[in-house]
Amino acid sequence: MQTSTRILHEGDDRSAQHGAVNPPVYLASTFVFPTVQAFNEAMADPFNHYFYSRDRNPTVQALEDKLALLEGAEGCICSASGMGAIAAAILACVKAGDHALVVDTCYGPTRRFMDRILAGLGVSTTYYPPETTDLGPWLQPNTRLVYLESPGSLSFHIQDLPGLAAQAHSHGAATIADNSWATPLYQQPHRLGVDIVVHSGTKYIAGHSDLLLGVLTASGDTLRRAREVSVLSGATLGPAEAYLALRGLRTLPVRMSQHQASGLAVARWLQDHPKVRRVLHPGLPDFPGHALAQTQFSGWSSLFSIELHAPVSTDHRHRFVDGLRFFSIGVSWGGYESLIIPLESRDPASAAARRRVGLNEECYRLSVGLEDPNDLIADLAQALKGYQVQG
Repeated sequence: MQTSTRILHEGDDRSAQHGAVNPPVYLASTFVFPTVQAFNEAMADPFNHYFYSRDRNPTVQALEDKLALLEGAEGCICSASGMGAIAAAILACVKAGDHALVVDTCYGPTRRFMDRILAGLGVSTTYYPPETTDLGPWLQPNTRLVYLESPGSLSFHIQDLPGLAAQAHSHGAATIADNSWATPLYQQPHRLGVDIVVHSGTKYIAGHSDLLLGVLTASGDTLRRAREVSVLSGATLGPAEAYLALRGLRTLPVRMSQHQASGLAVARWLQDHPKVRRVLHPGLPDFPGHALAQTQFSGWSSLFSIELHAPVSTDHRHRFVDGLRFFSIGVSWGGYESLIIPLESRDPASAAARRRVGLNEECYRLSVGLEDPNDLIADLAQALKGYQVQG
């Protein structure tokens, strides 16, 4: 069965919903029981019964079932934001006295969680270079977590997920991979040996820039630990948001196909522009890591970065972004609308981290939406006219 068909049909039980095509939105905090025995059975196995929506809700369950099937995992936990899923995944793997090894190109809020929250809980963190293929120099006796992200945020470095996961497991460490960029359609990290997969489902899975969603998939005891952390931390997804996410999920294959085609069209045009120094898109043949990416991805999304040649002044750097009509300035991505942000560093620590992975003040991140790519190219062309480079 093709993925586009599975999304529409697997995980649904229309007979239980009186034939409704869409699962209902169960706006209930509490589920009641006809007998004490039924109540006691539910309380003894809360993750498999409905009694309180923080633990389980039928609308949320419908979404979780579909996402688990897509990622190839035993189960899924949906939370109120991507960081809710990321935090639950990390906390399910480490405790006080442990060490975490995290890729240096991780999502910015993930880094802040490690540095500000986990450090206060007695967990130390080391950031390893994204091009690393041998974790040996970075592993410590108490390393219990290796955190992966491929492609990496902003720089889009590709990691060897099977190789790194195997090294982590041989050391007794769990692995987490952020799969927000590729979605389950274009990469399945579980099949590459990763224990926990997380998503900011706010992005491509939801797709309409109208909800926050975190996704965590896992199996066995790992899933059980992560579910307990997620429930007890209270980062629960609401049923209304789950309903919207189900709507977005149904069109994911169609949208991702368009995102892929438009993103590549815009990236190729930028690659040939004289004011563009480089384009960081894993789908371009001359991108470092493209060959490795082809072994792990079955497609490309539309988020990538560019570096322009140095401008004559900061004013020109801002003028380029301010002159765009269809690319709005915004921090998210993966929605129907095109977005751009300048990768200017606001503090010394983030500036140093970006320099380590080859980014500078002339870099910009673009999210290509569902507008006609020719209109987006024309928009970039007119904005670049006012961008004057040095020399």
